[in-house]
Order: sequence, then C-alpha cells, then structure tokens
Amino acid sequence: MNGILYMDVSVFEDVLLYEKGKTLLSAERRMYMEKLKNPKAARLSLGAGVLLFFALQKCNYTEQLEKIKKTPLGKPYLKGIDFQFNLSHSGTYALCAYSNRNIGADLQQIKEKLPEKTEKILSKDETSFLAKFTQPEQTQLFYRLWARKESLIKWDGRGLRLPLQEISFIKNGTLTDILEWEDKTLYFKEYPKINENYAACICKEGADFALNAEEITAEMLKFF
Repeated sequence: MNGILYMDVSVFEDVLLYEKGKTLLSAERRMYMEKLKNPKAARLSLGAGVLLFFALQKCNYTEQLEKIKKTPLGKPYLKGIDFQFNLSHSGTYALCAYSNRNIGADLQQIKEKLPEKTEKILSKDETSFLAKFTQPEQTQLFYRLWARKESLIKWDGRGLRLPLQEISFIKNGTLTDILEWEDKTLYFKEYPKINENYAACICKEGADFALNAEEITAEMLKFF
C-alpha cells in the first residue's frame, strides 16, 4: 500500500468548496483550521486534511479519521492499523503520502533565489556539488535537497533535532536516492510532475514507492 495525493488549495477560494472541504476534516483539524487568521494558512491546512480523508477512503479506513493521535514530538499517527501517513504543504499546494510503512513527506515551493544561511541546511559535500552549476540550477537543486532532508526529519519524528548539515545526499560526486541513516537504509523518491515550481520528496524504508502522484481536484470534492 503506497500512495501520494496532492492538490492546489487555491480551489478553496470558492466559498462553497471551502465549506464542503471542512465537512471532510476531523473535528480537531476543523477547530484548528478555524482559529487560523491567515486565509492562505487556513486553505493549506484544509487541503492537507482533505487529502488525508481521501487517503483513508482509498484504504477503507475512513472511520479512523477521528482516531488520529500524536507522538510527544507532534508526529500524527493511527494506532493499531496498517496505515502510516505524512502531510506537507507549501505555496498553494498540499501533499499527503501514505503507506503501510513509516513514511516522511515534504513539499517545498521553489523560490527564485537561495535562502540565507544555506550552510545550516547543506553539508560541505552538498555545497561543493551545487557550486558546479549555474545560479538557477543551484536554486532548483537546493530545494530538492531541502525537501529530501525535511522528508527525512518527518520520517524520523524527532523534528529539527537532526543535524541537517551533517546529512549528505551526495555520494561519489552525484545525487543519491539512498541514505544509510543510523541503523536503517532509507530510500527517497521525488515527484517533479506535481508542479515544476515545487520540490516534492518521499522518504521511507523500502523502494516500493507509488509510481505517480494523484491529483485531487475540485470536481472530485463535489461528490462528497
């Protein structure tokens, strides 16, 4: 069981769709979302919750929506069933990855310029690797690397306690999709077809990833 769902949350600028989407959320997420004062943040939270609903529905676990718990460090999970998930959002897109194994997912909107203090995120090998490319290529690669590291963080569940600058995705001078992390072998897969202006990456043990990401559209929402 492996799947990747995504959506452009701009569809929730439509008031009717916004209200429809809220009916698909857990009570806890709905309460959280309604407290958000920033409309953009509210749409992103709504989108993530809607994607989780669709993921649970595809696996016949819809009744589990109200049973989501969180670890002491805030990672959401469902106890006692063969369903792991992770949510992410950036820009105007939301993402949900699900599997029968622990999974981490991250989505990064690619900006025009590199952020400041990239040395806090990149290893020395990664910094040297990026230096070989043009500025636009460096920016694209940076966000791809950042998405990989954030997906690792979310897989791990310990948050920003991980030393990002000590983790390197460069092996033998090239970008690798496999990382030996502590006592685990982790695999990473990118989904560039979601949108060329976003970097999306999934992290988990085992290389049995979903082949493609599935878009959840406004039309699909209307059936619920």
